[in-house]
Amino acid sequence: MHIETASRLDASLDLVKPHLPPVLMSPESFAHVRKVAESLPVFAVDFFGFECRLAAGSAPTDCALNLTPDGARMLAGRHTVPPPEALQGGAWTKIQSFYQAWGDTRQPAYADAGATWLEFDLSTSKPAPNLLFGYWPRDRDMNRPPEWLADTIIPMLLGDAASTSVQQTFRRCLDACPPQTNDFQVGFMVARQLPVIRLCVFDMPKETLFPYLEAIGWQGPADELRKYLDAFRPHADFIGLHLDIGERVYPHIGVEPNFVAGCWSRQPKREPRWYALFDRLAELDLLAAEKRQALFSWIGHQNVSLDGREALLLRGLSHIKVVLRPGGEAQAKAYFGIAHRILKAHA
Repeated sequence: MHIETASRLDASLDLVKPHLPPVLMSPESFAHVRKVAESLPVFAVDFFGFECRLAAGSAPTDCALNLTPDGARMLAGRHTVPPPEALQGGAWTKIQSFYQAWGDTRQPAYADAGATWLEFDLSTSKPAPNLLFGYWPRDRDMNRPPEWLADTIIPMLLGDAASTSVQQTFRRCLDACPPQTNDFQVGFMVARQLPVIRLCVFDMPKETLFPYLEAIGWQGPADELRKYLDAFRPHADFIGLHLDIGERVYPHIGVEPNFVAGCWSRQPKREPRWYALFDRLAELDLLAAEKRQALFSWIGHQNVSLDGREALLLRGLSHIKVVLRPGGEAQAKAYFGIAHRILKAHA
């Protein structure tokens, strides 16, 4: 059996290109995504993901990645391999400061690097990162209380845009969550210099969801949100809400139905609820049939050689999200991507 070599991330992207039809990623988007892949070594990336809009027609496909512990050390400047030149200066200075702070708040440092994500604006000539990270303020294994987030991370990443009003609004949204909530993702559009913080809540009890939104002053499309929650709940373990927070809570909202199992344990062969979720999207006129077919055809794996070791190059689905905007049409997105897994040698 012929095994391709995939020691660089862009080489892996080239290997899966035949599985990326234009309905999932146009040639223009592939070229932009490849710029990101060229700047990162394989050892730094645990999952390289793509974001595709699901409605009929063409649209840009964005990319994001989460890091391995060695990748986080590299970006923090704490690895024997320095960050590539393309990942230095500009917004990357803030990213380096963040990873240094992230590593200082848990032992062993960077054990949870996979909970951090870098998203990329692909319209620029140089990869421009935005940052999202998992946040569990009540987890005793780490020292990341709300004060750390409000007093250190927000000023670090937003700089002068981190007005007192933005910080207070964000802290009010965090504090208003029911006591049992402890599964968040926090996002900063670092590359765009926007004073907006994204707060994603993944364990909001059903009965507290709308009282919470009312308490924080959200004035979005409540009836439409109920429609999508009712459509997705029977086919997911939980539904995350994505809120954008500035000096006020903005009315648009993201709805993410998802599963508890890890990404590679919840592919459609093991998690048949994927098919029902896509059925609901089609019924809601949010999914083009050709994109559904392409996404399910994407799933699979390839044997590769990774730094002289036999490995699998995995192709799979991550999750879907629907964005609701007052007075506008809902928009559905699918998140899918690749990962490498070293095969264990037989004794």
